[in-house]
Amino acid sequence: MALACGVLCLALLSGCSSSRITTEIRPDGSWVRTDVFTGPATKEAGQMGSTLDDVFAVPAGPSWKASEEKKGDNRILTALRTLAAGEVLSGDVSLKGGKPGELKMINEVRVTRAGPHRFEYRETLHWKTERPDLITVKPEDIAAIKAALPPALATGENARALANKASDLMIPVMFGPGDPLLAMGLIHPDLAERRARQRLGALMLTALQQQFGDKLGVEERREIARKLIANTLPQRPSTPDPSASSSKDSLTPLMFVMRMPGRVVSSNGELDDLSGEVYWALFPEAASIQDVVLAAICEIPPGSRP
Repeated sequence: MALACGVLCLALLSGCSSSRITTEIRPDGSWVRTDVFTGPATKEAGQMGSTLDDVFAVPAGPSWKASEEKKGDNRILTALRTLAAGEVLSGDVSLKGGKPGELKMINEVRVTRAGPHRFEYRETLHWKTERPDLITVKPEDIAAIKAALPPALATGENARALANKASDLMIPVMFGPGDPLLAMGLIHPDLAERRARQRLGALMLTALQQQFGDKLGVEERREIARKLIANTLPQRPSTPDPSASSSKDSLTPLMFVMRMPGRVVSSNGELDDLSGEVYWALFPEAASIQDVVLAAICEIPPGSRP
């Protein structure tokens, strides 16, 4: 199985828009949302990639304080808003789809009390349009999976089920959140392949356990996983035909940052011990299988002032 070549190659050949979304919680539970969107201001004739306005539906309105600057060929749009504890914010990170007025991914975020002196940040990314064709399962992939299985389990149905599981497992590994291997693969493919084998190994063992249970022993699962990973890792992209590419296909890096007062009790993101921030790096396609939830809880020392 291979990631669609066009997606990978476009990232190599085109400039892309990106966003950095920061949520800062205050001791009283109110929170400040700062959205920074960066991307090309214009697109020259024949140029691949997308402008900032092609990619993002930037938040606007009286609740937002907006500013804009230009750096080189890029526009940098900043939108800032202050919200109360428990208030819900929807759609400030919205990515446009391929049709006029269509949004392919939207978000919803809130900060709520999670107990005495505790606040919870929770943000959900939701894919709205048809799931993109990111991974291609070929007949030879099915054949390779059947060949790796014991004869009694080597059916087309079992092979297709494992292929689907592997495809779903690859999406978060490649697109995040966490440490998206797709970004690494563009500049260091050998390291990305090594990391992919490392991460997918444990996930594939789980998939085999879920599908076959005690029909496979521990060592059998390990050997099958080794064979499957060798045959299902993404292929390196070949050079695309730029004339056949769509500007909507370029990759869009997203970064979410959480600043919390006090101590971070739990989170499913990465904790920067020096700054105390929690962050999530991903590409929108991470939400194409199921909603992506970013979550963190902080504990504020009693007596802290807003």
